[in-house]
Amino acid sequence: MEQGQEPLVFPQNIIKAANDLFEKLKKKPVFAIPAGAALVGLVYLLLLTYAAGSCLVTMLPAFIMLGVFWFFGVKRGRFLLLAGLVGCAVLMLVSTYFFVGMYTNLEPATATSDDDAMVIRDGVVTPFEGDAQTAFNFTLSVYVNESVAIGDVKVLIVDMVYGDIRNETMLAGPRNDTLAQYYYTTTVSNPINGYFFWVNVSGTWYLAADHEEGAEVTATGPMHTDTLEITLLILYLSAIQSFVQYFVIYALIVGMIWWTRRARRMREKQMDKWEAKRKEEEAKTPKDDAKVPSLAKAMGLEADDSFVCSECGADVPGDATECPKCGEKFE
Repeated sequence: MEQGQEPLVFPQNIIKAANDLFEKLKKKPVFAIPAGAALVGLVYLLLLTYAAGSCLVTMLPAFIMLGVFWFFGVKRGRFLLLAGLVGCAVLMLVSTYFFVGMYTNLEPATATSDDDAMVIRDGVVTPFEGDAQTAFNFTLSVYVNESVAIGDVKVLIVDMVYGDIRNETMLAGPRNDTLAQYYYTTTVSNPINGYFFWVNVSGTWYLAADHEEGAEVTATGPMHTDTLEITLLILYLSAIQSFVQYFVIYALIVGMIWWTRRARRMREKQMDKWEAKRKEEEAKTPKDDAKVPSLAKAMGLEADDSFVCSECGADVPGDATECPKCGEKFE
């Protein structure tokens, strides 16, 4: 820094202006709620990106919404509920964006069994994409000697959205000394599907599926190519999840906060009533009742209305207006 040059204060001014703006926004729900909802959407997108398969996705969004809106100064019950509705709408849109992108970019998979010999191989569906009128052909190869008995060969077609499963028997194709081929052709009305195979070889059942990180998962396909059809379906399911699942949890938490506040206010109100009643009773109590009783009265040797002079300690009759010993005046 050159001699005489003023220190840079621009960044500090920017930070202070941003803080001041944030504090103003916190005081106005009309600004705080949209800003908080935008942050909720960003956090939820990160959660889906890095933990979409975790059970936390079903619980965390409600707590994320509450924490963010509370941070933005939205703390009153009705504003919290309104903020929750806005936040759930954002969650619905983010969820739709994420899952439409995921499902429209799926790649074909090949199903195989997980045994050492890979008895079941080459389980595929062709074509991978189509529509409700497309004939999809599922094919599978069972690598066993021709003398080995093959029992049931099943293809299970899974609706990846609703979880419905079609259990279909595959037809036998060509067979030689090393393998037997099976096929099944059908149409699918659901836009997003998966599949796997069950094969009984000499009384032993083999599962053929896709494999991810050492785990058997449903192979993807067949898929519909209509992006709008997929978007509307996922939008509907995202709306149910956001406004039924997430908002119910969120509303229960807000309800508990409201009840806790209400119980505290009721307790404080009752305490104020008790305190006001106590002061009112004290105000009604005659001052003579507060006089210290004499020793003779305490021992039962004197009339009940005698007391002790506060100046000299002498016993004074209850009807006296001044102390007979020191002359102290009494009211």
